[in-house]
Amino acid sequence: MSKNSGIIPGIIACVLAILGMFTIGTLFIPLAAVVALIGTLVAVKSKNIGGIGVVILAWILTIVGFALSPVLLGIMGVSMAS
Repeated sequence: MSKNSGIIPGIIACVLAILGMFTIGTLFIPLAAVVALIGTLVAVKSKNIGGIGVVILAWILTIVGFALSPVLLGIMGVSMAS
């Protein structure tokens, strides 16, 4: 693994989460969550502190984007009601 393992997926997840906040949240927020999960696994496996920090930021932005998306909140509400 390279020295910067986990940073690139974390940055991509941050960009996707920000795009999800300001554009089509139903598309970009789930993508950000998937990329953040991949980045988390890579960063933790390589024990890269910088990568873990960027991925934590990506998760925070993804959660905020999820909270700002009424469609995603509605989907979650429907799935929790069943």
